[in-house]
Amino acid sequence: MEFYKRAIRYLARKRSKTAILFLVLFVAETMILCTVTILRASEEAKSSLQEKTKSKVIAEISDKDHLITTEDINAIFNFDGVKDINKMAKSQCCPVGFRLYTGNQDSTKENSQAQVVSYDSLSADGPFAEGQIRLIKGDFPEDKNEIVVNQNLAEMNQWELGDTVLLKNDAGEKINAVISGLYLSGTESKQTKSTLAVYRIENTIYGMPELALKLQRQKGFESASVYVKNPEQLTSIEQQISRKLGKKVELTKSDALYRQMEQPLKQVVRVVKLMLILTIGTAAIVITLLLCMWMRARKKETAVYISLGENKGTIFLQILLEGLLVFFMATVISVLSGNYMAGALKKLLFTENQISSVPLEIGIRVADIGWLAVVGAGILLIAVGISLIPILLANPKDTLSEMEG
Repeated sequence: MEFYKRAIRYLARKRSKTAILFLVLFVAETMILCTVTILRASEEAKSSLQEKTKSKVIAEISDKDHLITTEDINAIFNFDGVKDINKMAKSQCCPVGFRLYTGNQDSTKENSQAQVVSYDSLSADGPFAEGQIRLIKGDFPEDKNEIVVNQNLAEMNQWELGDTVLLKNDAGEKINAVISGLYLSGTESKQTKSTLAVYRIENTIYGMPELALKLQRQKGFESASVYVKNPEQLTSIEQQISRKLGKKVELTKSDALYRQMEQPLKQVVRVVKLMLILTIGTAAIVITLLLCMWMRARKKETAVYISLGENKGTIFLQILLEGLLVFFMATVISVLSGNYMAGALKKLLFTENQISSVPLEIGIRVADIGWLAVVGAGILLIAVGISLIPILLANPKDTLSEMEG
């Protein structure tokens, strides 16, 4: 009779042993599948956090006479690990054909000028991103000549979205700017009358760096937010920027949000890895002991097969097939229940706040099942090999004599 038929008949005949092995494998496989799923999901969540938290190094000039140049920015952008750079430049300009807000009659130049503050992305850094001021109408600039102006200034000059504003630099060059949005800070009325026009909130115009550079006498940027691809590279990139720009800038790392959200993930990964190791180790020991005990009861059976000329390799394959068949049945059930068990384990390991803040997507995938199959098959192979060694090495005649005696 072929060995695979003997394996199936043995499992059908020894139902209690089959059920015990099934139960052990089911528990072990479910735990392995849950831990593997959470480990993979944790790695994916970490990558997602690296993207969402937008860790950066902020470089701010120490002296207004030494600005960050375009050449500096290009060099930093070529550093390995740099994802994006949000540059900030400031300039002052003279209004052409419109009035500025002023609360006094000061005759200084600064009381007749507006301030232009520019970012590559107003929504990523600066007062808009920090919530100090808010866009109430229109959009942030997308073109180099688009601007966002204060709603009070717009009302005083009867401007609407899409209107063109004329600005003039110190050299007398006139530049056209188109209004794309309006903003308010909510603190306009709290300013004192002595505040010069250039420093008033109403007279602050926001735009793109290209606009500020056209208005500047000395070309350059006052700060740059250097966004990194991987927060783990933040210190390395900070050191490279420091070597490049030297003492003309002060550097600040901004990754507190990533560290805060990463911490629960690290803790869970350590616990889950320990659970995985203990589960695999315990499963291997228990299955090996079970098979060793059961194989002692099958010594006569195997001795008879060998005496009848059965190959020892075939006997090994039969026992291995018995284990693999039970393993397959346990795998099907553990996969069906795995998502629920992984979700329950996630709730056990994470607090409610951590679950909401950490983007951990639990779901069993084909790769998880493949990993389980490899580990499970490896455990069974080792367990069957260890349990069969004494029997296969023994002389079948001696074994039969002992059994008869």
